[in-house]
Amino acid sequence: MKIKDLPKTIKNRLSKTCSICGKDIKVVTYTNRTYRGGHYFFDIPICSKKEWDKTIKAGTFESDFHGLKMNVLKRDPKPYKHIEYWECPKCYWKG
Repeated sequence: MKIKDLPKTIKNRLSKTCSICGKDIKVVTYTNRTYRGGHYFFDIPICSKKEWDKTIKAGTFESDFHGLKMNVLKRDPKPYKHIEYWECPKCYWKG
């Protein structure tokens, strides 16, 4: 059974904040795991200054990606929380 075939009834009404303009977004979630009212992208990991210092001390190594040389961290910083990234329709369609 596909998600679009499930019954679409309102599960919850959420209030989120636009990450660009700070405007309040009214989001409606449905029982079939869809939503409307805003555009969700990903969770942003938030790390402490102390954790970034440990990561910088670990150093980097040089990697070759399709002829482009870049420095890659040897250690990823451990986040202590994640923040959701939402955009209101006005900011999303403005580009």
